[in-house]
Amino acid sequence: MSSNDEHYDPAQHEPLPEGEESAPPFMKTMATVRWALLIGLSLFALIMVLNYFDLTPWQARGEGSTQYHCPMHPTYVSNQPGDCPICGMTLVPIGGKADTEAMTDSVQMDKMNEYEKAGPKVYTCPMHPEVISDKPGKCPKCGMDLVPSEEISSEGQMGDMGKAPVPGLVPVTIEPERLQLIGVRTAKVERRSPDGKINIVGFVAPDETRIGNVHFRVTGWVSDLFVDKTGQFVKAGQPLMSIYSQELYQAKQDYVASINANTNLDSSSNKSVNSQIAGGARERLKLLGLTEADITDLEKSDLSSPQMTIRSPFSGYVLEKSVLPGQLVSPDQNLFTIADLSRVWVWGDVYEQDIQDIHVGQNAKMRSASYPADAFEGKIEFIFPSVSEKTRTMRVRLSFPNASLKLLPGMYVEVEVQRDAEEVLVAPVEAILDGGDRQYAFVVHSKIHFEPRLVTVGKSSDDWIEILGGLEEDEEVVTSANFLIDSESRLKSAISGMGSAMDKKDQMPAGHIH
Repeated sequence: MSSNDEHYDPAQHEPLPEGEESAPPFMKTMATVRWALLIGLSLFALIMVLNYFDLTPWQARGEGSTQYHCPMHPTYVSNQPGDCPICGMTLVPIGGKADTEAMTDSVQMDKMNEYEKAGPKVYTCPMHPEVISDKPGKCPKCGMDLVPSEEISSEGQMGDMGKAPVPGLVPVTIEPERLQLIGVRTAKVERRSPDGKINIVGFVAPDETRIGNVHFRVTGWVSDLFVDKTGQFVKAGQPLMSIYSQELYQAKQDYVASINANTNLDSSSNKSVNSQIAGGARERLKLLGLTEADITDLEKSDLSSPQMTIRSPFSGYVLEKSVLPGQLVSPDQNLFTIADLSRVWVWGDVYEQDIQDIHVGQNAKMRSASYPADAFEGKIEFIFPSVSEKTRTMRVRLSFPNASLKLLPGMYVEVEVQRDAEEVLVAPVEAILDGGDRQYAFVVHSKIHFEPRLVTVGKSSDDWIEILGGLEEDEEVVTSANFLIDSESRLKSAISGMGSAMDKKDQMPAGHIH
């Protein structure tokens, strides 16, 4: 740099003709935003640090930081005493020394035992049994009239609470006015004959003892076919077809000849021998399929025909026909299959849980979609001694009279079997709440106390369910609005657990922080 160069000073120069250059737009606004963000982030960091060390003012648990909640609506919480905006009840403290609602179930039961032993001059609140007084008056929590303790203990029911507690639920007490609003209904556990029915789905099949196959006992040819359609109804003795057989014709000729020879013989010894021959020929005709009536006709006519008429052995429907006119038939060939459908079988499947209620001779009632107005009555005739591995059902056979011939083989039907009329302990189905791995019900004590209790159930019907354990006869259970009571019991259990945890935290020594 040369010595002639000097430092440039804007103040020593003349202003520009166009004036001074102005600052960029929004410069001041951007500066204000930057400072606001910086201050906000600093405050946030400070709050996080104080919150981490439990030093924030709202976390201080002095005597003046007690929170209050409604005994009937534990979800409503306030930091000031007052009345519940939902039901108008007086709010009670949470977590403080006066928080009697946060007591555990065992402490509440001890309180109940105290006033039960105190005699008939002890009064208590129906809504808050832990409130005990030696004179009548008002409950300091809800304002209800105190009642003598013997009104509750006289029935001996409150002492039964806690027989089979349900995890996550606690007994609750609801005032009569609220019970009417939520529509609580109850019923008693009783002994009665279950009106349940076992439903069986099955299909109709011919009675195997009423199925007959028609055969011809010698070789021959079909001359005439009188019944030529499958499914045709035939009567007993009705002609089915006529067959020509040389062997049968020869047997007829031998019998006629033996009869004529016996007539022309004079010697008694010869007649005896010829009678034996005629008897053998007659027996041969029977073995070939001729009836006594056919043989009698043959004796009267004295003429043997090379044809023989085959007749139906009984009345029924032709299920199978395997013969045509002019066909050669043999003794091993089945010509007709005829079934008598005046009585039919029904094959049905019974589920495993119903097997113990099924036995031979049990009455059954059947209905078919083809005749919905008709009810067919029958009985169980046979029970298979095995269970299907695929369907997990047991097959049974039922027999039904079918004089009207409405029931046809292959029909799907529904069968109802009445269970045995043995009295068991039952409760309404609506009273049982299913918790997945357990079932429970709410037992009523003194009309306003509701105790959750585990139960063991058995078979069920449309309206009743068998009680195997957990309930006793004449106990009263909730059948309507029990889900609302269940929700209230869960809320109370959760609030009690929260209060107990807060009490434990208060009792920790100073500086003991987790």
